[in-house]
Amino acid sequence: NIRILGRKGYLQLNAISDITTLPVVENDIDLILASVDFNSGNKYADFTPGIDKVAAIGIGGLIAGKVLAKAGFFVVLLKFWKIFAIGFVAFFGRIKNFFLGRKIKPAETSTEDEV
Repeated sequence: NIRILGRKGYLQLNAISDITTLPVVENDIDLILASVDFNSGNKYADFTPGIDKVAAIGIGGLIAGKVLAKAGFFVVLLKFWKIFAIGFVAFFGRIKNFFLGRKIKPAETSTEDEV
């Protein structure tokens, strides 16, 4: 995996080969990098700090490959956090009741007929 930074994102290159040709790929990596050229205005050097938008994942996320942050996983998680919290509490409440031996009592029904 090779990631090349641009002004509005990055370009990810993948070299796919078998292990026997790995030395050839490693020797030609500089040639591969030199062949990539962003359009004018989209190069990393064209970035303007006050005008351009900064990526939310940062360079650490880019290097670590944290694609979930870019895909909006955490945005969805924050949007539905109440539903996840209620489900979490209900699930672990049932687990607690199971291990402590407490049974959930069914609703009591009246056996007497009222006149």
